[in-house]
Amino acid sequence: MHEQEMVIRGGSVVTALGLVETDLWVENGKIQRWGRDTLKKKGNAKMPIEIDATGMYLLPGFVTLAPGSGLQRITGVHYLQAMRKMVQSGCTSFVDILAPEAWMNRSQVNYLQSSHYNSLIDYVWHIGLETSRFTPSEVLEWCRQGYTAFHLTVRDKGDISTIDWETISQVLTSYRAMIHLHLPKKGLNGKNEREEFRNRWLETTRYWKIRTVVEHHLPISGSDEVDLFYHLFLLGGDQTERGLRTLYQHWYGNYPIAASIQDIHVDNRRPWCKGEEMLSLLVRLASRNVAKAVGLYPRKGTLAPGADADILFLKKDIWLTKHDLSTILKFSEIDLPTSVMSNGKWIYRDMTFIPSVGMGRCLCGTKPYSYVI
Repeated sequence: MHEQEMVIRGGSVVTALGLVETDLWVENGKIQRWGRDTLKKKGNAKMPIEIDATGMYLLPGFVTLAPGSGLQRITGVHYLQAMRKMVQSGCTSFVDILAPEAWMNRSQVNYLQSSHYNSLIDYVWHIGLETSRFTPSEVLEWCRQGYTAFHLTVRDKGDISTIDWETISQVLTSYRAMIHLHLPKKGLNGKNEREEFRNRWLETTRYWKIRTVVEHHLPISGSDEVDLFYHLFLLGGDQTERGLRTLYQHWYGNYPIAASIQDIHVDNRRPWCKGEEMLSLLVRLASRNVAKAVGLYPRKGTLAPGADADILFLKKDIWLTKHDLSTILKFSEIDLPTSVMSNGKWIYRDMTFIPSVGMGRCLCGTKPYSYVI
């Protein structure tokens, strides 16, 4: 159904590289164009709905990668509360991990996915597998069903040698699918052993040309260990500030790191950038880079024409005041936006939730090989 055109006037659009003073034109849940022009009414055509965003920053919604919050196991009021908490922190899309048992058929897998039928925001499913089930036939079956990302749990350093890399790499390359490496805290003994295994993993995936995401590791900028295309790194809370500083130092460069907004910590007792520059860094780390890693960019992670109208409205005076606080900020503990729009519809306005249960869509056809981060 055709929706009436909407124009958001007076705001400052925050991109990954800076601010742009412009108006956003939205139609049918998409950003149609940028421009501070006024259209004249023609015939019986309706005038666009105007939204005043004066004194506000407009940010693309954040994408949360594998929240790990057990959303599949909660229902009812508790599920709604968990979703609303994500929206309050600025998330408009998220990734969840589907971990089916070996005995489940397709109908039973579909039943597992019903947990997000009441989602307020868009979501993507990834497949979670143990090393013992990471076989060519298993991977091929899931790829045929349209899944393009696998979360592989490795519990022993010898598991990497049990994988049929030659065959699996052909399947992953054919379907343009990627692997997220997950090392449980109880697996592998000690920091050195985990680091050694991580290096072996990076070497192996680079050799077989498989794109991979490695958790809780911040690579050295310019290091030979980093392949700017095949290696992506999901930062943990204690690494995010160093990651943001590196992005700041290489403002226009490529650096393959990403982080969920809930994991970002910044110590503002010694400010090292301006408040508006920090917003751009947040958009880059927790929105654009995550969207690229998941394969949702440029549909998500940007407010460029053609993108989904997932927009965060953040008051300038509130942000600049909080940014100047001499404290350690954890952004998930701050209600960043005063309003949130998902696919051109309000789900949170003036710090009040709008009834939107079930409005979130399951996003298929993700393309995680499309962009360098």
